[in-house]
Amino acid sequence: MVTSLTRPQPIALLFLAASAGLLWTGQHHASRPVMAREPMPTTLGTWTSTPIPVDRRAIDILETEDVELLEYKQAQEPPVWLAHVGGFGNRAAFHPPELCYVGSHFEVLERGPITVTANGQSRRLMRLVIGQEKARFEAWYWFTANGRVTPNYYQQQLWLLLDALYSKPMGGTLMRISTAFDDPARSHQRLLAFLTAWETRHQPTTP
Repeated sequence: MVTSLTRPQPIALLFLAASAGLLWTGQHHASRPVMAREPMPTTLGTWTSTPIPVDRRAIDILETEDVELLEYKQAQEPPVWLAHVGGFGNRAAFHPPELCYVGSHFEVLERGPITVTANGQSRRLMRLVIGQEKARFEAWYWFTANGRVTPNYYQQQLWLLLDALYSKPMGGTLMRISTAFDDPARSHQRLLAFLTAWETRHQPTTP
């Protein structure tokens, strides 16, 4: 079992702050519009969450107030960490998560798109396995742009750009779920179970 699981808050904040610093240091931080939305759910099926405070500096660097980090637990299983970054009118709020892992001195061991089935619906996601010393984590992530879903950062950016050109509301999200890579089959099933609970509640549309 990975010992760093007992310290989820420093890990989650480190990932967020490092990514922000790498990508946006030195940029002008203008105020951005914020679209009201419901907060992340405190429960998802049998999963219960604990919020992780987000550092003010990370929010300022990402140029969006719409940032949430939560730890979800189910029974005796290792936790799943959910990171949400939303950007209304601001494409710069998004980035591929592997950049933040590398910036936090993690090594990307595996990376590639995967297709999973949740609630009978096929979903295309990006999968990462990252490591630092003996710690290993598996992460799945996806981007949205006004309801459209993609694992590809550049596809999301293109959608947002086209929305702006056609004077449509330009809003999107980056969603990332991660857990301990204690065993390939177990970590996969844990993330899939969480994703299924998420899909049950949110049911996103696909392009």
